[in-house]
Amino acid sequence: MQIIKRNPREERNYERLKKKEEFKRDFTLLIAKLLKKQIDPEDTRTIQKHIGAGGGINYYVQNNYLQGTANFTNVQTIIEDNENNRYVYKGMITGANNAMGVIESNVPLRDIVASPYGNIEFLKMISEENAMKMCHEYYQKIGEPTKPLDNHSTYFGKPDFVLGTILKDDKGKFSYSSNIQQDIEEILKKDRKNKERNKLMRDEDSVELDLGGGMVVAKQDCWINPGKNISFGGINNEALYWKYMPDLPIAIENGKYYIQIGTMQIGESKSTKKDNIVQFINPYIYENVVIYTKGKKLIQYFLNNKLDGLNLTLGEIVNTYNVEKCKKDASKLNNDVELQNPIIIGGIEIDEYGEVKKCENIPDEVIQEAKSAIEKKKEKNNNIIKFDRGNR
Repeated sequence: MQIIKRNPREERNYERLKKKEEFKRDFTLLIAKLLKKQIDPEDTRTIQKHIGAGGGINYYVQNNYLQGTANFTNVQTIIEDNENNRYVYKGMITGANNAMGVIESNVPLRDIVASPYGNIEFLKMISEENAMKMCHEYYQKIGEPTKPLDNHSTYFGKPDFVLGTILKDDKGKFSYSSNIQQDIEEILKKDRKNKERNKLMRDEDSVELDLGGGMVVAKQDCWINPGKNISFGGINNEALYWKYMPDLPIAIENGKYYIQIGTMQIGESKSTKKDNIVQFINPYIYENVVIYTKGKKLIQYFLNNKLDGLNLTLGEIVNTYNVEKCKKDASKLNNDVELQNPIIIGGIEIDEYGEVKKCENIPDEVIQEAKSAIEKKKEKNNNIIKFDRGNR
């Protein structure tokens, strides 16, 4: 791509306007500090939250003269613990060559960018100079090459890296540290192992394009498995085989929704040989997995709507990232530690164009019915009389 350079006159005019915008930004921050006020979330000269076209959350400076490469985009929440004031986020860092960086804090991101002190510290944290330094140091620590993946020009697809921690003190001031708590390191380590595990379990015939770094474009499919009991199978968007073995469907509100609860398998048993050592790879197995459907039973979707995008929607719902996330969310459904909570991985419905799509929000009646069904199942199992022949 050809880069168009400004002529000397255009360059002088650009620098003049940039200095003017920098002065206005500095004045905004100064006034906010003196008056102990928060920054307007619509301010274009400071880093603020923006919603992307696809609904993603991005943090960047909107002003064209002040934008730079200090951007934190496609942000995902890893931990949001209001009780213990702990927040962990992951997002793409433009300044780190589009690698995914992990940030920890004792306040939410919205509070960081709202504070003039937090806004300044956050910009320093994700600046190109600091972000690239932290990325390289982390890659060297875990033995990851600091060059892009093959056939890539950026770090997108490489392992997530630790950017550090930003803390707010009692006086409202913010500080930055390159460290992060050990459990986050363990999460990142587990994520790297799972990506390698997924790669080994992949159905290679279903891979249309290998993008590197665990990312693929998969030929997604779904089907009904033959057998005495109805079960469902398919290939998800990770090119992994999956199998769902549910109980009979349960109708909610006279068929407004149906739920099915069962065992979910993602991946297949594989073996690999490394340094003359055979290693067995086991699939992911999840119990009490719930899929809910709107208007008709899951089997009817398979029989009547397989060619209407059912394979793509299920391929999005039945993947390791989504199921693991929903497994964590399941613990919030009730406080009974003895009761295994339902893992509600998603629902499907037909849109106005006749296409199968994922339901955006889980209805309360689905949550309550799933919990009730598992409670009844537990009571039934507890009431089974066990005969013991004892000693004679």
